[in-house]
Amino acid sequence: MNITLGVLGEKTIVQRVQEIAEQFPSIDVLPFVLSESCNAAVRAEGAMMCDALLFTDYSAYSEALKQKRQQIMLYIAYDEYSILSSILRIGQLSKKKCISIDYPEDIKHIDFKDDIAMTEYDFISASYTKQSYFNVQMLIDFHKDLFLQKKIDLILTSRRDVYNGLFQEALPVHYIPIPDKRIYQALEKVVRTLEVQKDSTGLVVTGILFLKESLPIHMHHQIHTEVRKYVSTFCQKYESILLPNKDNHYFIIGTSKLIKVIKENYRDFPFIEEVEKLAGCSIGLAFGLGLNPLSSQKNAFMALEACRNDRHSLSYLVNECQEIIGPIGQRKHIDTNKLFHELVHQARLNNELSYLFIQFIVERNNEPFSSNDIAMFYQVSKRSAERTVKKLLSGEIIKISGKESPYSKGRPRKLFSLNQ
Repeated sequence: MNITLGVLGEKTIVQRVQEIAEQFPSIDVLPFVLSESCNAAVRAEGAMMCDALLFTDYSAYSEALKQKRQQIMLYIAYDEYSILSSILRIGQLSKKKCISIDYPEDIKHIDFKDDIAMTEYDFISASYTKQSYFNVQMLIDFHKDLFLQKKIDLILTSRRDVYNGLFQEALPVHYIPIPDKRIYQALEKVVRTLEVQKDSTGLVVTGILFLKESLPIHMHHQIHTEVRKYVSTFCQKYESILLPNKDNHYFIIGTSKLIKVIKENYRDFPFIEEVEKLAGCSIGLAFGLGLNPLSSQKNAFMALEACRNDRHSLSYLVNECQEIIGPIGQRKHIDTNKLFHELVHQARLNNELSYLFIQFIVERNNEPFSSNDIAMFYQVSKRSAERTVKKLLSGEIIKISGKESPYSKGRPRKLFSLNQ
């Protein structure tokens, strides 16, 4: 698989990414150098031909992210070793041995404070959240006030926009460099993400729609005509095939677009409500995922049995690992107040991460998830997501509920669900 990767950032680090990318035969790098006054979102518009975009600075990434582009966008993240090595290196220039520093919130203070404690350096830190846009001026004022109060004599920042603001005021500011290791890991993530996307688009979904009650003879033809028309319109919209019905059953064959709409409607599936209204009776809607039509059909019939176990309208999905997901389209009750209390007091998450996890669980309708799902939702590194999962497990908020088979090479990912 050949990947055209647009790399956006300052000239020096873009060149470093190009050099390291030579170790990845599948990656062709297109450099997009950002000047100090350059708008990252506008610059990204010129990278339409790229399969993915890699930003070397989070501020540029967050700016481009607002445009809601269809391309995969990633950024090169710091880790605690980046912070620690910069403190030790820059600290040698400090006469007072006291430094102010800012860093992303997902890098925990505890990860490097013990190592710093063994040195002669003192530092005053501020962390910022990456899940929402933050006030850059607040970080600039934080460092500036400490310097004017003579509490520190050097400033270390992980934000390029903060660095530029402080540099213009002639303050002793240094920028935390990104180590080669993090660049290499970011390139690995690009390849892995696009491989999963490529393979996941090859999945086939088979849907079986059936009416749970026999229709009156005088209404049979009219109702089925209306149902068939509505289902046909739905299939055209999501590039699926509707096969001729038999014994009140409609067969739907689709791929990525149909899979996407199913996943987006875990909590509320208007399609079910509309067909139920047209039919005037309860319906069943079974979906099966597979790597080929035969396996997807086999899984659809497994989901069909689950739909038949209740007289009400139900929809279930059986994935390629033959795990039953559902019922789809029915909101599961989640006691968010109780969950928030447990997240704060048992898992020891801060308020913001607790709210984000609740939002994550509610949007997925409490369906099983992997640490990779959390990383994608939070827009954080895999390591940070795994750290959050570890806290949730130790606080008995979640439990292991199965394994997700990878679409390509690699070990199966563990799946988790709320421990309720």
